[in-house]
Amino acid sequence: MPSAKRKTKHKQAQAAVNTPPSRDPDLMRRMHTLLAKCREASPENVGVEATLVGSLMGLLPEDFLTISHADHLPALLFPKKSGPELLDLAPLDATVPPLNAAAQIALAAGYALDRSVHHRPGLVLAFIGEADSLHDTRETLTFAATHKLPLVIVVQHNLASMKKTDGVTDLTYEILGVGVAGMTVDGSDAMAVYRVTQEALYRARHDGGATLIECKTYRKARVPSRVCPWVQGDAIEYMEQQLRARNFWHDALRR
Repeated sequence: MPSAKRKTKHKQAQAAVNTPPSRDPDLMRRMHTLLAKCREASPENVGVEATLVGSLMGLLPEDFLTISHADHLPALLFPKKSGPELLDLAPLDATVPPLNAAAQIALAAGYALDRSVHHRPGLVLAFIGEADSLHDTRETLTFAATHKLPLVIVVQHNLASMKKTDGVTDLTYEILGVGVAGMTVDGSDAMAVYRVTQEALYRARHDGGATLIECKTYRKARVPSRVCPWVQGDAIEYMEQQLRARNFWHDALRR
């Protein structure tokens, strides 16, 4: 990317850190549109639309994205080849099991190390599939923290997989002490995911090291009351409520 364009993109990224999305009507409307497109393109995205949109839409062309299943997402989120370099980790053979969270994070850390050693611009964002534990990632995360790798990891914690008798816990507690910043956020709130991801991206771009973001999701049609304190519910409906509450809504946004 030419230096002038890179400076412009970085100014926009810094502005995104300093300005909450709730104060930007155009950004909120764009989020609503992308949420609807993600769901329309694939029913499998139900419950994770906000996590996808909120974490990926702030990436720059100089960045690198590893993702468990890319499918149609690059065309939706990054039109006209404006998105980052992409590595789709989906198995080529349907009979081969997908990489687990630890393997995906280790692979992303390798790419981040390459960028750091060779002083290449940009960062690596690893969009991990669902994970119910991060114990196996501690060694890799310790390495990432020691070398201040330009790495952001987004993990989905699907609360629908819990038993009714289980209590809700934070995966970020499992990485305490490794030196990586850990943040937990409601994965159905696109604005919240966007804000914490922007902070993590800014940290990675300015030698602040790696960050792991845990997005709590509920990948079923209706969120039960017992998990409502952690997951708002339907991402598109919630975004519409937020737009209406701020008088940013207009009928052209209706699905």
